[in-house]
Amino acid sequence: MERQPSSAPSQEETSGTNIDRTTSPATPSTELAHAFGGLVVKEQLPMAERMFTSLAVTFQDARETHRINLGDQLNRLQRADENSRQGNRDIEILGWIRTVMDQLRLLDSEHLAEAVNTFANASRDASWRLPFGQSGLLDFFLQLSTTGGLDGALLAPTLRFIDVNREIAIDPEYVPPIIGHLERAQHAFRTRGLCPALVNVLFDASFEPGPLLPYICTLLEFSSQQSEVTACPEHSLETIMQLLQETEADPNDLLLIISTVNVFLQQERFQKQFIERELVNILLDLMARTYTQEIGGPEAEEELSYLRNSINQTLSDISATGVFANKYPMNSQLVGSLIRWLSSTRAQMRICAYLVLGNLARSDPVCLEMVRQLRLHETLFQMLRDQSDMQAAYAALGFLRNLALPAENKHIIGTLQSMELISSFWSLDLNPQVQHASVALLRQLLNGCIGSVRWLLESLSPDQDSPAHEKTYLSLLLLLYGRTDDVSTKVEIGRTVATICRCIGSSSQGLPPESTSAILHRLYEMHPDIARPLAMMITQNRFPIIRSEGWFALALMARSKEGSTAVSEVLQQMEVFGALVSTVTGQSINGHSPSTQRPNTGNTSSTDSESRLEQERDMQAKDRENALVLVHELLANTGDDMSVIRRSILEDLMRGSQSPEGAQELMTRAQSEDGS
Repeated sequence: MERQPSSAPSQEETSGTNIDRTTSPATPSTELAHAFGGLVVKEQLPMAERMFTSLAVTFQDARETHRINLGDQLNRLQRADENSRQGNRDIEILGWIRTVMDQLRLLDSEHLAEAVNTFANASRDASWRLPFGQSGLLDFFLQLSTTGGLDGALLAPTLRFIDVNREIAIDPEYVPPIIGHLERAQHAFRTRGLCPALVNVLFDASFEPGPLLPYICTLLEFSSQQSEVTACPEHSLETIMQLLQETEADPNDLLLIISTVNVFLQQERFQKQFIERELVNILLDLMARTYTQEIGGPEAEEELSYLRNSINQTLSDISATGVFANKYPMNSQLVGSLIRWLSSTRAQMRICAYLVLGNLARSDPVCLEMVRQLRLHETLFQMLRDQSDMQAAYAALGFLRNLALPAENKHIIGTLQSMELISSFWSLDLNPQVQHASVALLRQLLNGCIGSVRWLLESLSPDQDSPAHEKTYLSLLLLLYGRTDDVSTKVEIGRTVATICRCIGSSSQGLPPESTSAILHRLYEMHPDIARPLAMMITQNRFPIIRSEGWFALALMARSKEGSTAVSEVLQQMEVFGALVSTVTGQSINGHSPSTQRPNTGNTSSTDSESRLEQERDMQAKDRENALVLVHELLANTGDDMSVIRRSILEDLMRGSQSPEGAQELMTRAQSEDGS
């Protein structure tokens, strides 16, 4: 480029726009004084809106320093500034700016850093990022980064641009330099103790945050993700949140600031402070503001949703502690706010309320108050009728499950209407987690509550001419068992069937014999495959507690003639019969072992191993006892209906043959009867 003489500017240059540089445009809070068309105006503009003004100042300085011939292009910056305030994004003028940046780069000009800083500020407005990429500015920054460029000053705008220009930024030529910048910056944060220094700045009584707060939070968020967060002062989180409460943050800064707070909350010591200093309400207010204030553009919604989910998970973890429950009783302002959030039209606000209130519902007095006085279960069921958001439904079902823990609440929550609503989730095969949560709630309602069992056995239709009259809500549950591939859901259904057996068989229900007989008759007559989920429980070897629960339930089921018939049906399967023989004899049969197969981690002490082995021996003894009770009940109730071979096999099991040869001989006889 040909340099101009060092004398006064040419007439062509002086005919352009002159900017009165009253203050430096590099400072975010600067009040810019500028003259357009001979009129001097002082005004405080948002960063993106004063982008072209700042660039005009920088380019005029560069023209004076390097004698760059910019022609009348500075006048174009005036028009672009006016257009940008109306929402227009002039890609053409950005392309011209790119050519000026190229010149500054060739001249190794100190003014290039000023221009980059201007773009760093403006790129916080997400609506500018795509035009920056389309005009070639992002490519310019990436090319500069491959040669060392402006190092840290270049890194921030480059990473912001990447958000909406990934197809350019992921070029293999550019990724290593960006990673290198990050690593050097992280090292500097760690070695220079940036986090404590920044917090001390915020803690200074003379500090007035203004627009500086988001910049400090940017550095805090970055440094707090490193090991240096352990060096941050105890008052770090409280200082940031108090400033947030006292300062009206720009909506576009809110996302960044909340993200910074959430990073601190991953540390246990800040979680404790968060509870003790009653800072939870501030975070809830911030979360609500993310809905009431427009933050970024449409592309920011995904990031907002992720951040809200992250906050909800953090609050879920924190609220599960006993310290939290003691600090926020039912009459606290926080609980009142969360109860109002239960009916919010904002799904993630409802999820927050479900999670936190659900964690508070860990004691009978709290659960009783929530159900009997506040009737929160009615609100939850009402919200569950809208099944458009499965994440919210999952959280609400978990909350209801906690509310159903006290026996007194089961009768209130477990109604015919609740059975209808809970069973409606069983058809949502694309959402196995929600199906599992709904079955878990059902099991809790059935636990020790014969009234809930009766509702589960109600016909789907009162019309006796309808096919649905011959089906019950339990029928729908068993259909789900046969349809789902999700192992956890299958296990939960098996445990639900076991709960039904325990509930009916419990003498504490105080039912007259005729009522019990009627329930048992309806249970087995309308659900002949009721024992299938229990058979799955005893044939799996991963979870000994589940297997023991299955044996106990099968023994209870076999106490009635109809129940024995249902059990006999599943024993026709060789895998199930092999599990019975293995459990009674203590021998491994066809891959089934009475002991639990656990991986050897190599980290278990001898004392722990001995204790675990002792527990397994006790569990195996109980399983064998329940299996023998099962055999005894089968012989007593359905022995006369069995084949001679099957009856003789069960009788031999009762006599207690425990040799490997004896066990295998029993299986051989069973297989011969089966024709295999």
